[in-house]
Amino acid sequence: MNTVLGGFTMNQRQAVAYIGAYLWRRERLGMLFTLLFALYLATINSATIGGLLAGDENVPRALNGLVDWLNMTMYPIFGMVMSKPSWNMWRDDYYSKRIAQWRTMPIPVAAIVRARMLQSAVMLPVIGGIYLLAQYLFTPALREYVTPMQWIENGLIWMCYGATLLSLIILMELGYTGKRYCLVYFGLMIGVAAISTILAWQGVHLFRSVLDIIKDGYGPAVLIGMAILAAVATAAGHKLTVGRIRARSLPL
Repeated sequence: MNTVLGGFTMNQRQAVAYIGAYLWRRERLGMLFTLLFALYLATINSATIGGLLAGDENVPRALNGLVDWLNMTMYPIFGMVMSKPSWNMWRDDYYSKRIAQWRTMPIPVAAIVRARMLQSAVMLPVIGGIYLLAQYLFTPALREYVTPMQWIENGLIWMCYGATLLSLIILMELGYTGKRYCLVYFGLMIGVAAISTILAWQGVHLFRSVLDIIKDGYGPAVLIGMAILAAVATAAGHKLTVGRIRARSLPL
């Protein structure tokens, strides 16, 4: 499919490249902030994880739930941009205005969605990988508990989880108003907090359970299953987001 921009004809690949370059110019500082935030969390979280894995009695067992909550919330965030427009989505629906501008060029809806998904597909492994490396280096007890290869397996499993949730987050980001996005996003965070609290109360600790599953040799099977789930969620999210944007009434 071709589109016309500034008198030039672009195919869908060129349209994705155009939006990707735009996102890099406008949001690279936000991407950097996401990276710095990931490093900050890896630093402050290392002591807690180290104490829990080492069996330190001075570390409350309830912190297992906090570690689980951080993992369940942070991996999707690694594929998101922390910037002023994203923080002001409730008051200023910047993303809807930007999509409306792209639609008048016109740029194919599929190119908009693919460019945004490609942005997350790059950010998640890069920022997530740096977060994992920092956490492993800063936590001696973690290095004693799992090998580097086992830690990589763990990271890939959690990244697949993050990619699965990102499909929903991108759908809300591009397909709905800023207020609706904020309501769903914060509802998701509260829901994840409730799940991690209930699991911790029942003695189930996801972070440690994933590591134990990997140590028992089942890591590849879990990784394959999570990769399939992420691929299905991404494909479904792309289709739903394209349809939702086409049905939207966008601000001028």
